[in-house]
Amino acid sequence: MKKLLYGLMFFIALTGCKGHEDNVVVSNSDVNSWVYDVMSELYYWNTSLPTLKTSNDNPTTYFETLRNKNDRFSHIFESYDEIANQLNGISSSDIGFDFRLYLENNLNNNVIGIVSYVKKGTPAAKAGIKRGSMFRKINNQQLTTDNYSSLINTFFDQSGSVNITFANIQNGIFVNQNPQAITKATNYQEDPVYLDTVYNVSNKKIGYLVYNFFANDPGDNSMKYDLELNSAFGKFKNQGISELILDLRYNSGGAMSSAINLASMIVPNLTSNKTFVYTEYNSNYTSYFNSSKFKEEYPNENPFMDYFATTINQTTVQNVGNNLQRVFVLTGQNTASASEMVINGLKPFTSVVLIGDTTIGKNVGSTLVNDDKNKNNKWAVMPIILKYFNANHQSDFTNGFAPDFYKYDYLDTQLGDTNEGLLATAISQITGVSKVAARSAVVPMTPFKNGADFKRFGGGLLYKKQKINGFIQ
Repeated sequence: MKKLLYGLMFFIALTGCKGHEDNVVVSNSDVNSWVYDVMSELYYWNTSLPTLKTSNDNPTTYFETLRNKNDRFSHIFESYDEIANQLNGISSSDIGFDFRLYLENNLNNNVIGIVSYVKKGTPAAKAGIKRGSMFRKINNQQLTTDNYSSLINTFFDQSGSVNITFANIQNGIFVNQNPQAITKATNYQEDPVYLDTVYNVSNKKIGYLVYNFFANDPGDNSMKYDLELNSAFGKFKNQGISELILDLRYNSGGAMSSAINLASMIVPNLTSNKTFVYTEYNSNYTSYFNSSKFKEEYPNENPFMDYFATTINQTTVQNVGNNLQRVFVLTGQNTASASEMVINGLKPFTSVVLIGDTTIGKNVGSTLVNDDKNKNNKWAVMPIILKYFNANHQSDFTNGFAPDFYKYDYLDTQLGDTNEGLLATAISQITGVSKVAARSAVVPMTPFKNGADFKRFGGGLLYKKQKINGFIQ
């Protein structure tokens, strides 16, 4: 098991099973008993748990009986290894793009998919698929409201490729292209720093960053992604930007330490003693963290507070905060958790202008736990274990952050194109010059489902800190 919070795993004695041999099938009852012990020790709402009862139910079903009514975000997974890889941006089989689904029209039950962004270096990118590409069939079957779920799930299974029929619009009518076999990327490592550039518009230098999830590295402790993020801000700093547009519309979360690092590149008057976030735990942790035992073992640690960072892996943080009067953040319906932590954490120190859609509203964090005492138990749980607050002790965004300027995320213009709707709106706010985003001729469609809805897991808040080798999601 990954070590949780300063190596604290005093619940292991309770959760570990004894005397297990290799290849022994673990019963649902054994798994459920282990799940209950984990929840009793770690869960933020542990005092609301029902009385322990033996259960042979499927662990997913049993887990739902333990969740507090206010809990939208705790999870259970059948494979610890798989979810641990996903948290580091590693996919064993990746179709290579994200997408949204729409109802084709109100005359039939057909469904159409539109690509929202393509992942770099994937076969899909090499095949010429772009943001805005539309598809109507998967494996030669028309997507409908009856079959879309099973067909879309082929994007995430272990098959090597998928036949996709893309379409274009001619005179307001969808015209299918020839089916195209899209090879999936195997063990794909997605880079969260999707795009960084500087625009010179109306004598203003504007930094623009598309950042799609928070991760330090692909799991190798290299801090590769955080250092790449820092290099992007080094470029912004060297080019003398005076405005920043941070695009988090597709970012549903990730490592808290990466959130701290990103916010540290933006906050004005950066110092190592400036508070970024406060954290609150259940009574078990609160008592332990306040104990003399903990303070003796970790005299320089404060588990209830995290500060902005001035270095990343002994590399100086490239901060542009003193050159900014504000920061524009582009948001969407999947903007969550670590993204919201950055928004909330910056608000006490600078003006944060939101453009796009209302965020999810996740002001809590959880930890990924597996049973390292019984390797035959492959299950993992991710219970909520903390609530976080900014430097002003604010955490009142469970309904999400509403945008200052609502803008629908049309998918017909490429990310980074200054005519793209959300980016164009931000540039207009900066320059004071109204700019109408370019629109291609499209048939109006009703949004149906987001591609993220089909993923087994889509982000959260991962907490990594010195002396911790673990996840908080």
